[in-house]
Amino acid sequence: MESQELIIVDVFCQEYQIEINFIHDLEEFGLIETVVVQEQKYLLKNQLAFIEKIIRMHNDLHINKEGIEVILDLLEKNKQLENQIKNLKERINLYE
Repeated sequence: MESQELIIVDVFCQEYQIEINFIHDLEEFGLIETVVVQEQKYLLKNQLAFIEKIIRMHNDLHINKEGIEVILDLLEKNKQLENQIKNLKERINLYE
């Protein structure tokens, strides 16, 4: 994994003015992944938008980590249902 694909957790937390414990809690909940390289924790750059979304839910909407977990699960299920509907519509169109 190349170093430009990783963001140091400490630097990220300073930039976004959040506590490091928040990132650790998100990781414990299984909402995000971190990578340890030479005893330094990093976030994956491709998760940045997702983590920003979580931070906005937490800071702007005052949703706790449990609530964020539920919301993200529901959003994922909604996405799966939308894909299923799309596939079913395509199958129906074949018979029209």
